[in-house]
Order: sequence, then C-alpha cells, then structure tokens
Amino acid sequence: MPDARLSVIPEVRSTESAAAAGIRVPFVRPALPAPEALLPAYEEILRSGQLTKGKYVVALEQAVARRLGVRHAVAVSSCTVGLMLVYKALDLSAGSCRSRQGGDAECSVNALEPLSRFGVVRSGGRSEPVGEVIIPSFTFLAGPAALVWNNLRPAFIDVDPYTTNVTAQAVAAAITPRTVAISVCHNFGNPCDIPALEAVAAEHGLPLVVDAAHGFGASMHRRPVGAGATAQVFSLSPTKLLVAGEGGIVATDCDCLAHFVRLGREYGNDGSYDALFSGVNGRMPELSAVTALAGLDILDAVATRRRQIAAVYRRELSRLPGIGFIEPTAGAEPSYKDFSVTIDPARFGMSRDALRRVLAGRGIETRAYYNPPCHRQTAFEHFYDRSRPLPATDLLAARSLALPIGAHVDEAVVAEVCDTIANAKHSL
Repeated sequence: MPDARLSVIPEVRSTESAAAAGIRVPFVRPALPAPEALLPAYEEILRSGQLTKGKYVVALEQAVARRLGVRHAVAVSSCTVGLMLVYKALDLSAGSCRSRQGGDAECSVNALEPLSRFGVVRSGGRSEPVGEVIIPSFTFLAGPAALVWNNLRPAFIDVDPYTTNVTAQAVAAAITPRTVAISVCHNFGNPCDIPALEAVAAEHGLPLVVDAAHGFGASMHRRPVGAGATAQVFSLSPTKLLVAGEGGIVATDCDCLAHFVRLGREYGNDGSYDALFSGVNGRMPELSAVTALAGLDILDAVATRRRQIAAVYRRELSRLPGIGFIEPTAGAEPSYKDFSVTIDPARFGMSRDALRRVLAGRGIETRAYYNPPCHRQTAFEHFYDRSRPLPATDLLAARSLALPIGAHVDEAVVAEVCDTIANAKHSL
C-alpha cells in the first residue's frame, strides 16, 4: 500500500513534456512528503520573509547529525558545493585547528599537512595543481570538478567491477609522494568499505573524503551511512532518496572542518563582513530545509520500498543470460539510488545501447552511467595517466544500464520493463 505521507512528483519533465517525448515510464520520480506535511512550515517561512539562515536549516542539521551519528551535519546548496568547500576547508584547517577547545579527542585534520604543500607557481603567476587526489573515474563528474576548482589534480583509479566501488588495495597502490587526499564514492548507493579505506588513509596520513551523494537510505551493519572518514558529503537533489529540491549535507566529526565549511558557505565571511578566505554562496534555503526535514520521516520507508523493487528486478532479470548485477559490499544494505545492471553483448545478444533504444521505443527511460567515465571527459582527460589503464571502468561505462526506479515504479512497471528486456531481440 502507498504510504500516505508520500507524494509522487515527476522529477524532470512535466506530464505534458514527457508525453511529447513519448516517455511513459520516466527514469525516476522522487518520493516527497505529502503537501499537508509541508504547507504549514512553507507558509510560516513566506510570512516571516526569512528565506535563508533560519531555524529550519538548523533543525535539519541537528536531525541529520543525530541520524548519522556524527558531530556535525552542515547544510549547503548542493553536494558539489559541499565537496568544493570540504577541500578548501581541509587546506585551511590542516595543521592549524583551533576549534576543538579542551576536547578529549584529537583532531585528525589538525595532524595533516595542508593540501597546498605542493604548490608550484609558473612564470606569470599561474599556479600548477597543488597535489593529487586519488579518485575513481567511474563516478559522477562533480567529484573531479570539485578537485579542479581547488587547484588539485585528480589521479584516476579503477573500481571493482562487481561492487563498482574502489578497493582499499587499489587506493594503497596508487598513493605517491604527491598524493594529498583520497576521494571515494558510494556508487549507486552501494556503500564503500569505509573502515578498510580509513586504515589506508591513516597509514599514509591522508584525509579521506567520501562522495556520499547516493548515501541517504544506505546502511552498513544496520547503521546509516555517514559516520567515518574525514567527511562524507550527501546530495539532496530530486534523483535521491532524501530530497530538498536541491541541496547537500557535509557530515563530519571534525570541529575545525565543519567550522570552515560553515564560513565557506557564507563567502568566507564570519559575520564581520571581512572575507577570511575566498568562499562561495553555498547556503541552503529554508524552504529546501523544510522539505528535507519532512523527508527524513519517510526516508526509511522509501529505502525499504526501493530494496523491494530492486529484489523483484533482480529475480526477474537473473533468468536472462548476459545480465549482470552490482554486488553489495559485505555488511551493506544499499540505498538503490539507482538499479543498475550490466549488459554483456555476446551473451545477451545485443549491446547496451541497442537495448536502450528498444526500451525507449516502448516509452521506458533509462540512463547509461557513467558514459563517458571521468577520465575520458573533455574537462579531465588531460589528467589521465594512460600508462595506468582503467579496464573495469571502461567496461562498466560501455555496459551499465540504470533502469527506472522511484516512487512511480511498482511490480507492474518492473514486469513491463523486464518483459521488454527479455523480448528485446525480437523487437529489432
């Protein structure tokens, strides 16, 4: 039975534009709180005129911190901005933490060297990238973009072809004297092995930053993903399980890192109208915070429903040759932000792209993540070290197919999608 607290809203297209495009089954629709759960707070905000920096952002931060079991959850305007600010904050706070006054725990960031230790200035004053950050190429482009914005160089590594995440062994093998940080991703909502990655980071004295954009709704050993690492940065955009409209959350146990992220989202201004460093406008609006705060009440139900739908997809598609599935990390319950499969053209009988065309012809929208992968994208390909090929990444980029999932997908929709896939060869 549908949860009365949920409201189904089309994610990208209106009903009219979707129909015009011939799309009957959109790729995703967000599960949102019912309007009656939002309208009183919306009205209060609109009547007060306080659209930013109000009580609802504070309430959201406190609620998320409690849920994740972290000291700080800092609300920002997007996951991308959150990642940008984390790298800026790491450089500012490393070796100079002053915010943990009398605390029992030692600040892990304070023990690090600033990321700018490798700064090299060219003639004419232009600066070279200050250091390398190990990062998977099979990830969303916001990850390397946040590095480049901070004058850091992405050092792309391969992922495990079964979990689609990086392994601790691959990260350790990629560390060089120029490495200043490690970036990993909970791909498709499948959690990384954070303890193993933390051990590698600690051994080499490096910060571990997690792109947790897909993380809300996922858990490890029955605890919500979010604790551990130097920082984990979540997305609250419409394709995610917890939706603010647009927005992000920086989760961390480090007081100094949270302090600088809070300053950074206010242009680096501490309230004195003096920019202490170059920040951005990274504030989350109050209306977005209200939406996400109410969304926390339905998050577990949304995640449970996605797991049920993923199980039906897997049961039906496992009967077909050439269909591969992402394997959950040991001890993990994925969020299934996406339900992604792989298509082996030799065994299935057609390529991923040919199957996409068949599905599109039936009005079923899909996505091919992440094609091209980051190391082959125009903005980042010059960082790619071609002496270190990324075979799993290239294979996944060519074969991965994300199927519709979200508030609009029930067992009948799954049956139609799976039936179309099973009969795809006869549709050519």
